[in-house]
Amino acid sequence: MPVVMTATAPCRIEIVGVAGSGKSTLTRALMERDARWQLADHLHTRVPAHWPYVAHSIPRVLPLVATSAHARPLLSWDEVKFLIYVSEWSRFLRVKHASAPTVLDQGPVFALACLLWGGKPLTRTGTFRRWLNEMVESWSRELRAIVRLVAPEEILLERINGRDQRHEAKGRARRESVEVLESHERAYCELFDVIDGLGRPPVLCFDTSTSSAVDVAGEVAARLEGGS
Repeated sequence: MPVVMTATAPCRIEIVGVAGSGKSTLTRALMERDARWQLADHLHTRVPAHWPYVAHSIPRVLPLVATSAHARPLLSWDEVKFLIYVSEWSRFLRVKHASAPTVLDQGPVFALACLLWGGKPLTRTGTFRRWLNEMVESWSRELRAIVRLVAPEEILLERINGRDQRHEAKGRARRESVEVLESHERAYCELFDVIDGLGRPPVLCFDTSTSSAVDVAGEVAARLEGGS
């Protein structure tokens, strides 16, 4: 069913894809197309105003941290922050973006993928799997759609190596770079299997090697607003 953006029913979408797929470019294209769109603020563990969210996440996050003490190696601080973000970001967004259509670039699906592609033993435990399924189920109700961007490996590597940002796949031998991208894609596929099982939210997939960001933005807007 088409999704209509209204003031009382805010539209939140997440744009996902491996590095170089065009997430930031599409985000800009959406915001340039329609001034109503906002880029989602991030929950920051170092900002005092956000500490209540961090505190609220402890009952969910602490069992995972404790499990990682047995299923070593321990989680890194960055990985703990991903746990906090996924657990609390929806509450944060309801306050910060109560009504405006909002784009999540590096949102909860991205954070969950980062935890999975790290390959820590924790991610294979029942404790983590129960938490992951709970979080995907919860976020599936918060997001109106997920926009999944893909592109051939050669295009992705060309884009990654041609930009200033650091990345795990940048500057490596081709085989090593491809292995990094494939591990990231496997993590996304694992999450999309869970999402497919739930039947929500709808996933809109685009190949950015054949479609421009402007064209994709137009198609996304049309799908969300019920256009053809």
